[in-house]
Amino acid sequence: MCDSEQKNPKPKIELTKTSAIKAKHIPKIMDADGNVLPPKPIRLLCRCGVSKNKPYCDGTHSKIDFKGEKSEDRKPDRVTRYKGKEITVLDNRAVCSRDGSCYRMSPDVFIPSKFKWIKPDAASRDEIVNTIHHCPSGSLSYLEGEERKDDWGSEPMIKIAKNGPFEVKGHIELEDDMDSQPESHEHYTLCRCGGSKNMPFCDGSHISNGFQDD
Repeated sequence: MCDSEQKNPKPKIELTKTSAIKAKHIPKIMDADGNVLPPKPIRLLCRCGVSKNKPYCDGTHSKIDFKGEKSEDRKPDRVTRYKGKEITVLDNRAVCSRDGSCYRMSPDVFIPSKFKWIKPDAASRDEIVNTIHHCPSGSLSYLEGEERKDDWGSEPMIKIAKNGPFEVKGHIELEDDMDSQPESHEHYTLCRCGGSKNMPFCDGSHISNGFQDD
């Protein structure tokens, strides 16, 4: 390791199927109430959903024999294209955290009840781009020509969503024992309720299982 890497180590997230999240050298972690946590070189964060000291790990995952594996019946990990006159929207349902920003901001474009749920001609290109920029999971992106746009230039940080996942931003490297790859390496969401079928990523299970921060 060179001197510059020792002085300014790169932020990284490490985990295994049975471990907590090890957040290393993350410059900023914001809790569910918007408070910035005191900086530490390494923080262990709960991903089993049962810690009594959320968002921190308290070792409960070992007591309950937690296994954060991918389920065979998870949603297919594939990207669907929705081509419009001005913009082509890309979507991977497998990593959607069900944040809801898309249909709150552009309800005529993103319609969950419809089979073809994205209608890229139902709003202006600028509105759709702005909406996609608010998707924390990386499930949504778009094309300019044939170039995929999924990097928003965010600062490295972890934002903890209220009763939801860890929202990771700013090209924080992810390393696990399943060789998991985020849909967008610039931003992605990690499960902390313990119920995702697409571990380590959030698939929105916190909503159906009633996960609470407390």
